[in-house]
Amino acid sequence: ILENSPEWAMIFFASSYLGAIAVPLDPQMTGSDVKNIIADAEVKAILLPQRYSPKLDFLKSYAQLIYIEEVKGHIDAPEEFEKMPMLPGDVAVILYTSGTTDVPKGVMLTHKNLCANFCSLKKLGIFSERDVILSVLPLYHSYSLMTTLIVPLFSGARVVYVGEDWSERLGEYIKETGTTVFIGVPKIYQLMRARIIKRIKDAHGIIAILFGFIFEAGLCRFIMPGLRDAFGKKFRFFVSGGARLDPEIAKDFFKLGFKILEGYGLTETSPVVSFNPLKRPRIGSIGKPIPDVEMDIFSPDQNGIGEIVIKGPNVMKGYYKKEDRTKEVIKDGWFFSGDLGYVDKDGYFYITGRCKEVIVLSSGKNIYPEEIEKYYLRSPYIKEMCVLGMTRSHPRGKVEYLHAVIVPDFDFFKERGEMNIESVIKNTINVLSKELPSYKHIMGFTITDEPLPRTILGKIKRYEVYQKIAPVLSGDRKPDVSAEDNTLLELEITKKVISCIKDSAGIDRPIHLNDSIELDLGVDSLGRVELVLSLEKALGIEFPEEMIAGDIFTVKDVVLKVKDLVEKRTEKNTLFKKEEGSVSWVEILKQDLSPESKTKILLNPGLGDYILTFLVKGFINIFFRVFYGLRVEGGLSLPKKGPYILCVNHTSFLDGFIVVASVPFRLGLELFFIAFRRYFIVPVIRNFVKRARIIPVDATQIIEAMQWSAYVLRNDKILCIFPEGERSIDGNIKEFKKGVGIVADELNVGLVPVYINGAFEAWP
Repeated sequence: ILENSPEWAMIFFASSYLGAIAVPLDPQMTGSDVKNIIADAEVKAILLPQRYSPKLDFLKSYAQLIYIEEVKGHIDAPEEFEKMPMLPGDVAVILYTSGTTDVPKGVMLTHKNLCANFCSLKKLGIFSERDVILSVLPLYHSYSLMTTLIVPLFSGARVVYVGEDWSERLGEYIKETGTTVFIGVPKIYQLMRARIIKRIKDAHGIIAILFGFIFEAGLCRFIMPGLRDAFGKKFRFFVSGGARLDPEIAKDFFKLGFKILEGYGLTETSPVVSFNPLKRPRIGSIGKPIPDVEMDIFSPDQNGIGEIVIKGPNVMKGYYKKEDRTKEVIKDGWFFSGDLGYVDKDGYFYITGRCKEVIVLSSGKNIYPEEIEKYYLRSPYIKEMCVLGMTRSHPRGKVEYLHAVIVPDFDFFKERGEMNIESVIKNTINVLSKELPSYKHIMGFTITDEPLPRTILGKIKRYEVYQKIAPVLSGDRKPDVSAEDNTLLELEITKKVISCIKDSAGIDRPIHLNDSIELDLGVDSLGRVELVLSLEKALGIEFPEEMIAGDIFTVKDVVLKVKDLVEKRTEKNTLFKKEEGSVSWVEILKQDLSPESKTKILLNPGLGDYILTFLVKGFINIFFRVFYGLRVEGGLSLPKKGPYILCVNHTSFLDGFIVVASVPFRLGLELFFIAFRRYFIVPVIRNFVKRARIIPVDATQIIEAMQWSAYVLRNDKILCIFPEGERSIDGNIKEFKKGVGIVADELNVGLVPVYINGAFEAWP
């Protein structure tokens, strides 16, 4: 039980020399998981560093513990080990798989299996004594054990181990160590690509445009040859395995001038089965079978897709103490991989999915979850997704449907100023679904803030996701309450917070600490403001902006934040000075803007503004009448003087321009718009917003937006608001947010409904 290090390699080869069977384990495993595996494998001795003693010292009751720090110098092995004969068919290592659709199984790999896989890869000429391999993938996995230890070491290459900060300093380490070949998994290359793309986007002006053109045209290797030096002059190529590499990522690496070669294998095949030729790689393919290994497609369908089967000296001896499971996957010498794929006319193999992961709908349609996940993950709002096949009741019986478990990108939501997570995710799914056949649509989803469980190589553990989500959907799940949560529930501050939440959100059911503020309690962005104000009034504290901005997602988060704020006030001997009471929007809306904020609003336009408005409004009016056939009804009936609010339906990016073109010119200089600040960060546009009477606000700054609105209306101006709070994705009017109603009611101003028809069809 050890991280990658020279000691790991020494221990592994020493155990092989002695004739012992190595059982490498993940140092991050829980004590109970380690206990289960050592019991199943009947482990006699455990080698580990002393720093794991607090967590794993209890294992001495089950096996001998040997701390590597205590092993000094040469230790003679007992005579019976030195003389123990070793045969090629003897087991060298048992690797416990971390499956995506099943519980872990012990894979028995023999000395013959490992040597055969090495010999096959040696014939490909991938490594030589001149190579340097950076070992960062965990050696307790077969992929890294073979490709970053056994093959390079037996080829005479040099293996380098680096610190735990390698993920942040990967480029530096590759260059500093003179690495020639880097072996990684798709997740690493996904992060590398994201950083490169971010640097391109962070560039400004002509540089960004020029570099973007060079990148997309694939000219980097010719125009920017120095780019390769980022990883050192000796660097040759990247290798990807362990999971399917997104072809788009591979394409981008090739565009940058880097070669990335994809291979394929399984723990049960020691592990490498196929690899892309160095001189003729094909993006999207797992390559051709390596020497001495056979691959075939079993029972292909009309599209040539079937299960990939493998034969060769690299196929495992079997699953430890699971003979029945072994017989299920090894038949007539062929190992049935469980992976679906096809082979092209040139002998290149391609993977399409997993047999066990294929979702078969009642219509007979086969759904490959990874394909659906990749498509919906195009949205920057979705960080992770797992698609499952679920059933629900229907008048005609049980019906299968696609259900997604989604982890939102909370950082992106915060950056964009979005807080209504469920609504945004729902709209995103609906928009993306329009481009898919109906049977591939996501018909239900569950949002979680917990990362999806994955194997060490990044594959989703679907069976674990299913075990968690199935009881939730059936309504059988009971709230999990830990001892820590029970203690928290007993505190007076917790009871007070829960009482405030109930009063503020109008909830009469029990509230649990793990309840989501938005998803379980239905508290939207404006509801957060009311909740925060209620807590401040009840407890005499002041929340920082992140509470409203959406950094707090569960009831427990609220309780802990309040508890922390109260304790800090207590430390300062500050007593509660405020009393409980309802939120007063009158007080909030009466607060005056700061002098700096007032300078951003053009209440008294000059002659130049009249001329500019006339020209711009005239151009927009003519443009929409000529190209879109704009027709306005009732525009002349609008009140000649404010204050009042234009409530406009929102279905298109054109809506704001249409309003400008539709109102009479005499009202143009009196009309103000509330808009999201993120659309006006470009300097040229930012300098224009004041004269255009646009008030840019962050979506998270709800109170600020309402106070700006009140200020404009108190000065007898006209305010244009899209009360739905977002664009409609289907052209239909959505439910109004209550903010516009609060402003109109508290200030006693009129609401003028405005309906735009046809903009959705013109530009949705």
